[in-house]
Order: sequence, then structure tokens, then C-alpha cells
Amino acid sequence: MASLNVLIVGGGIAGPAAAYWLSRIPSAKITLIERSSQMRASGQQLDLRVAGVDMMKKMGIEPAVRAVRCREPGTQIIDTDGRTKGYFPAAGHGGGRQSMTSEYEIMRGDLVKILYSLTENSPNVRHVYNRTVENFTQGNENDPNSKVHVIFSDGHQEDYDLVLAADGTGSKTRKIMLGPDAPDPRHRTGGYIAYFSIPSQPWDSDRSTFCQLPGPHMARTIITRKDCPELTRVYMILGKRDDSIDAALKSGDLTALKKAFADIYADDWWETKRFMRALLDTSEADDLYCTPYEEVRLPEGSWSKGRVILIGDAAHSATANGYGTSWGLIGPYLLAGELASRYEKDRPFPTVSIIEAAKKYEEIWRPVALAGHGGSAFAGSIFPPQVGGWH
Repeated sequence: MASLNVLIVGGGIAGPAAAYWLSRIPSAKITLIERSSQMRASGQQLDLRVAGVDMMKKMGIEPAVRAVRCREPGTQIIDTDGRTKGYFPAAGHGGGRQSMTSEYEIMRGDLVKILYSLTENSPNVRHVYNRTVENFTQGNENDPNSKVHVIFSDGHQEDYDLVLAADGTGSKTRKIMLGPDAPDPRHRTGGYIAYFSIPSQPWDSDRSTFCQLPGPHMARTIITRKDCPELTRVYMILGKRDDSIDAALKSGDLTALKKAFADIYADDWWETKRFMRALLDTSEADDLYCTPYEEVRLPEGSWSKGRVILIGDAAHSATANGYGTSWGLIGPYLLAGELASRYEKDRPFPTVSIIEAAKKYEEIWRPVALAGHGGSAFAGSIFPPQVGGWH
């Protein structure tokens, strides 16, 4: 029986989800590579929403998600003196529609572990760490048996029937696929979202807490969440770009990045003074992570080229729109369904089948995945229709 040799680049959300669904295709051989030296089971709080809840259930991981979910009771809006002005409890009905706090809040690392567990004992899935794609070339699209020849960072080379780029907003695989002269599809849409951890205090609420801070220069929001007793997670949202933050991000200087945020939030509203002191002085805050608000905007029909296909944020990222995790589960399911429907076990997987499946996947998924582009973060207004797919 001819095999379908698949390379998946990126071990976040979409990559392991794709590995799971593709492993169900008879004789598929899947290699999932991750640039880190081990599973990247880190990061802050995520949530599952809308059809992402249905997808989680279809994957059979709801019990595992519920076992480790963050038991956040809801979201409160406070004023700059810390007084609650509004409260929105989490939904508790097990459905797709959620309030500002989802019923399925989960730490990113816990979700990654759950997704990896789906294939860690699969005989046709191999997880490889500390490896990236250095370059690749493709055969002629008119050749039904053409391959993707991949050169890895460690010098290893191999041919694949299919390469999936799940390596995020700044995808290197996407850049190679599009070519050196293609414009960068990332477009800035605002300022930044950043988060860090600090030692908790007894009065820190277990509610997700939003506080809008006044200021003459830019919109500033500070948010706290508390997924464990020892730590409080602090999120910062800035409404526009700042030169000092851009410089620190470009240089990779963590100390400079901390100082840039501490300077911007240097006032006495609510608990900002405590938060910024902890940002500068505690080791817990060394997990500070910041990303600009940006969208990946690719022209229609460019989510794939030949036997290379973009999934997840590499195809349609929109920073912190509230649906990235759900979209990272649904897109791979739809693509795997299109591929499975064209699979023929008695001969190699022809190039035309890959191309047809990729185009159909984009046709189905693009309108939903891009529905929130151009909107504001946390708009909470996208409730797409039930998606179909492979069962």
C-alpha cells in the first residue's frame, strides 16, 4: 500500500491537531517537527469557543480539557479604584456560545500536552524536536508523483508528499513557499498585547479582571487572571505602537522590554504600581511575552502552493481576536477531511489530489477564518455556522 508521507512544521495547536486527523488516513506517515528542544508546554490562558467546542468534543478530549481547565468564575470590569462595575459569569451549559470567560478556559501548555497525547503512541506519527526547515523545493505541479524536497537545519534531507506549515504568524515555511520577492503578509492593526506572571496576593480575584486606564497618549488596558494559587497573570493591552517597545522586541532585550512597559504603566491607578514593580523586580515576570496586534492577509488562493499548505496562524492569524485556538483545531480537521476524501490506497497520492484538497479547504474555511479580520480585539461577535467535515 502506497504511503502518504507528511511533514508538519510547528508543534503549537494546529500542528498536533493536524497530526491527529491525518493519522487516521490509512498508511499515512507523519513527522511533526518543533524548533524547541522539547514540547513547548508554556504560555498563558486560552479558551475554546463556538465551533471549537464541538471540535474538541469530536476529538474526544473534552474530559481531559475539563480536568485541567482554569476554573475562572467569570469576568469583571472594574474602575481605576478597583470597584466592580460589571460582572459576566462564565457559561456552564457545555455549548458553543460562551461569555467573556469561556467554560473551557485552559492554559496553553495543558492544551498542547493534551493534543500531543493523541498521537504520542501512534505508530504512524513521529515527533522530532530541535529541528526547523532550512529550505525546500517542489517538483512540477503537473507531475502527479512530484515531491517536496526538504532540507532541515541539522543537515538532514527528505522528500515528502505533503508539507503543512503550522509555524505561526511569522511562519518561515510560508516565506519559503511564497518566494523571496513576495510581500510580507503580516499587517499591523494596532499596538500590543503582553503578559507576565507575578506572585499572587490574598486579595487578587479569581475572576478575570479588566481595568481601562486613563491617559493622554494611548488606550491602555490591564487585565489579571488567576489560574493557580501561587501566581497572578497580568496582561497589558496598548492601543498604538511605541518606539521603545518596538526597539526592545527587535533586539530581544527582555530588560529593555520590561522597562518600556513599566514606563508606560507608571502611575497609581488600581494596582498598576505593584504590578510594574513586580515586572521589574521578580523572577516570575521573566516569562514576559509581547506580540504586536497584526493580521496575516494573504490573497485569495494563496494558502497553498503545490504540495505545501498553510494552516492555523500561518494562514489567517489575527492577534488576540478570541478565536485563534478554536480556528487552530477546526482548520486541520477540514483539510484532513478533504485529503481523506481523495485518498486512494492502491497508488501514490497524486499532486492533483493535494492541490484540489488545498483549494477546497481554503474555499470552505477562508470566509469563517477571516470573518474577524479588521475588527477590534475581544469583540466577541463571531459565531459562525456549524462547520461540516470529515467524520
